[in-house]
Amino acid sequence: MFMPASFKVATWNVNSLRLRLPQVLAWLNENQPTALVLQETKVEDALFPLAALNEAGWQAAYHGQKSYNGVAILAREAPTNVQLGFSTNPSATEGQARVLAATVQGVRLLNLYLPQGEATDSPKFAFKQRCYAALQAELVALAAQYPHVIASGDYNIAADARDVPIPAKRAEKQVMFTPEEQQWLAQVQAASGLRDALRLVNQDAGIYSWFDYRMYGRSPTHGWRIDYHMVSPTLQPRVRRVTHHTAVRALPQPSDHVPVVLELELV
Repeated sequence: MFMPASFKVATWNVNSLRLRLPQVLAWLNENQPTALVLQETKVEDALFPLAALNEAGWQAAYHGQKSYNGVAILAREAPTNVQLGFSTNPSATEGQARVLAATVQGVRLLNLYLPQGEATDSPKFAFKQRCYAALQAELVALAAQYPHVIASGDYNIAADARDVPIPAKRAEKQVMFTPEEQQWLAQVQAASGLRDALRLVNQDAGIYSWFDYRMYGRSPTHGWRIDYHMVSPTLQPRVRRVTHHTAVRALPQPSDHVPVVLELELV
């Protein structure tokens, strides 16, 4: 199996691909990742902008629905062995387009848009818990099947106090930072062996990937870190850097998330 010397994958919740397609194409042209995984594409498959991406030199695997959710994997070479949803529990996402897997240059990519949860007493919070249980089983299976796995996307959980701009005790009252959710995220890593790539190389606080329009506007210092690259044990020593491209927040009508780029050296 061909393996490149380096591998650069980005995750970006674009909050409508058709609205922000010019931004995505410009970012791809400037940064040239090996692969870009997108969440909240919000476009059904029949309307996915494949022609525009192909014209720019990008191939795509995608799994969408009208107006909500939607995930896609873009790469210079066509993604192979495409899987929609969790292979170990296809019903876990309840028909929503939230999970997509494919292989790109010998690396198995799992693209995730996990539920936000709404409130701890909401059915959506119970749905989120079920999705995390399914994710744990999926990653255990993938780690046993593939030598190199990266699970990237919008996890909708901030892992610890470094990942929020307010005191932890105050944040714990909010969905995405409750002790229960943090436990789900920790259990996924413990069971699968995958680890948060950023924390392998950088322990700094105040690195954010999501900026709430209502609370923080375009402030670069008041966000949450809820977008991750989780990497398998084989890749953990190969992580070189993880960068958050916050400059896109200055663009007209930006997404509330920014691209998060993982760079690895594979040989």
